[in-house]
Amino acid sequence: MNSSDNKKWHNILMVALCVIIVLGFGSLFWSPAHSVVNMYFIPAGVWTGFSFGTCSNDDIQMTYTSMATPSYADSFLYPFGESEPVKGPDMPPLADYPIHREVVDPFMTRAQVNGTEKTIIGLYEFSDSRLLLINNDTTLTELLETGNAIRTYTLVPRLVGNRHTGSNETGYHHHPTYNSSTEDDVTIHRIDLVLPGPGNATTPLYIVKKTRADTVLYPDGAKIFTVSTTGTFYVLYGQRVDRVLYESAISHDPGWNVCSQKIGMSRNGMTGELRHTVKVARSSERILQAHLIITGPSIQVYEGSGGSMSEWNSRDSTGCSC
Repeated sequence: MNSSDNKKWHNILMVALCVIIVLGFGSLFWSPAHSVVNMYFIPAGVWTGFSFGTCSNDDIQMTYTSMATPSYADSFLYPFGESEPVKGPDMPPLADYPIHREVVDPFMTRAQVNGTEKTIIGLYEFSDSRLLLINNDTTLTELLETGNAIRTYTLVPRLVGNRHTGSNETGYHHHPTYNSSTEDDVTIHRIDLVLPGPGNATTPLYIVKKTRADTVLYPDGAKIFTVSTTGTFYVLYGQRVDRVLYESAISHDPGWNVCSQKIGMSRNGMTGELRHTVKVARSSERILQAHLIITGPSIQVYEGSGGSMSEWNSRDSTGCSC
């Protein structure tokens, strides 16, 4: 390569380096300005955190870690006079309907029972039998197949107890720009699954329904939005959380837009965790609201929900994009 070529490549490299430096400094001045980040209502065993990255990151990271040793005195059952149930026999994993559709559909056809992806809780497969559980709103249908015989049981959930924590108890959480209030509901029912084998032995299955609703308001009390998250946890007491179902609702001031929402469940050992994040925006203002709802196999009092909020300014007038 001659000297003129070397000089040409030197000039190209210098130009590229200058462009990279300019872009780097530009990103410092044009990155979204996070105006305030706050945490509130953090129960024991729950940590809520925030993302300090760019506005393209719409997740508030939250994890759950419980260090408390389960005990009946700390159980949610204790305040309502529910005696601690005797732990039932170990159950096989609860299989999802979509994955085992080719087994479940013929099973329901033979039993002349209908079910959908929304109503079928799941299938327990034992070594020589199957147990299918279907939710019918006020009752549950259990199909128990042993050999060529199918028995159908109608299970009526028994109310164990419920608790409501209103905004007058949780209070208002004051932020520099907005205020917020929280309400929590917990309701627990119990059913006793009939197991295969002689004697119609049963095992307790608890249905734990938790709802968290956060309302964000202007300082004058006018509502900006309310995010409500509900998780229904199917708990084999003392063993594990077998299934988590979820739903959500959002209402908001017409001047604000719901840019996105993400909701889903995960497992942390034997504990079920439900995460829900919602991003709302008006002009260049953006608020990211997140809920974490948890339940463990011992249904302890301290197992509840946590929330967090992050707010910042967007670069453009829509607020929904960077």
